[in-house]
Amino acid sequence: MEHIKIFYRAVRIMASLVLLFLTMSLSAQTVVSTDTLPESRGDSGVCISYISQYRTCIDGNDIDGAIYYWRRVLAECPALSEELYSDGEALYLELFGRTEDLAYIDSVLMLLTQRSYYFEGRASNELHKAELLLDLTGDDPLYLGLCYNIIAEAAEMFPGEMGCSHFVLLGTVAASLWAMDMIGDEELADAFVKSISTLDNRIGSNQYNYGYADDLNNLETFFRTCGAMRCSDIERLYAKKVNGNPRDRVLINKVFALLDDTGCSGEDFYYSIALKLFANDRSAANAVRLAELNAARNNLERAVAYFTEAYNCDTTSAVRSEVILRVAEMELARGNRQAARDRAEHAFQLNKRNAGALMLLAECYAGAELGNTFDNHTAYWVAVDYLEAAIKVDPSLRKEAEAKIKAYSQLFPTKEECFYRRILDEGIVFNVGSWISEVTRVRFRRE
Repeated sequence: MEHIKIFYRAVRIMASLVLLFLTMSLSAQTVVSTDTLPESRGDSGVCISYISQYRTCIDGNDIDGAIYYWRRVLAECPALSEELYSDGEALYLELFGRTEDLAYIDSVLMLLTQRSYYFEGRASNELHKAELLLDLTGDDPLYLGLCYNIIAEAAEMFPGEMGCSHFVLLGTVAASLWAMDMIGDEELADAFVKSISTLDNRIGSNQYNYGYADDLNNLETFFRTCGAMRCSDIERLYAKKVNGNPRDRVLINKVFALLDDTGCSGEDFYYSIALKLFANDRSAANAVRLAELNAARNNLERAVAYFTEAYNCDTTSAVRSEVILRVAEMELARGNRQAARDRAEHAFQLNKRNAGALMLLAECYAGAELGNTFDNHTAYWVAVDYLEAAIKVDPSLRKEAEAKIKAYSQLFPTKEECFYRRILDEGIVFNVGSWISEVTRVRFRRE
């Protein structure tokens, strides 16, 4: 599996493994019980003697002597018993503890591979490799990457034999490699989806106790905040669970927040969650959300239906004003300036503190095509009037409104245009015609 970048020490490991398999192909023999020695190779008396000698050396803390005689047993009787491999692992780990030479870790890995060759238990041996690598090699990029490869392959081949701790390990190592730029966002996402979904399912089905709930929460928190989470990842994680628990408000709200924070409002899964939110809480806000989502999908009949639902959900004037304003915004987005103007005026009549309605009225008039160039330019007088009114209602809009006022002022009629229409002075009353039909005052464009 091509998961990560491989550094120079990988060459040594691969070469050692090749030599190991060549040796095994020459010396492989039938698996035997612990009390029967293989007949095809080695002398039973010699093997028994070597076993006695390496154990005597272990008792005497003579590790070098123990390794010497243990290797003789392994060479003569590799299928003698699994205890032989347990003893060898302990010897190599003792040497690693004394020297911190990573070559002994390589030896343990090869020994576990050979153990899997002669005896059953490949899954447990592979998982044990991953645990050892993480525990003993720290942040070494090569060994951390090797640990990830092993645990990721195990998750593909025999996930049922992995415990919850192994899936926590998968996510933890993936996060470390991602921080080192050794794997990308997609690889990290795949690892976290597998880890989180497995832990969540096992905890939910009571296969394991809730001792891993904190680990699950930590994995979810990291994935949510690291920036690698994609909309498709959220769906992979929660779609099945949501469909099985459509009335679980806590779950629905959690998934909606994830989708919203990740910017997934255009996804079908987002829409399905919005539907479940509304089913659980038929509030005006939830109805407006569905109306806007349908408007974005050009489902205008449904949009109007949900806007109507929102309007009927709450009879307070402030809420209804906001609902009507959303309808006005939809109409303006469709290019229906006059309809949008009518809705915005209605919204302001319902709530005279709704400065957003005044801002939208300005947008309805700015750029309106009323006839000739002069008539079109006069519409900006009315637009600026409404922006100034919005500032008076809500001073917090000053910065936004003044930026638009500055831009629109550059589109006022020029002094020359006004002169040809016998308009000689600023400040005089002027009636903007067509569908706008508003009274305003003259202002010249500043050249």
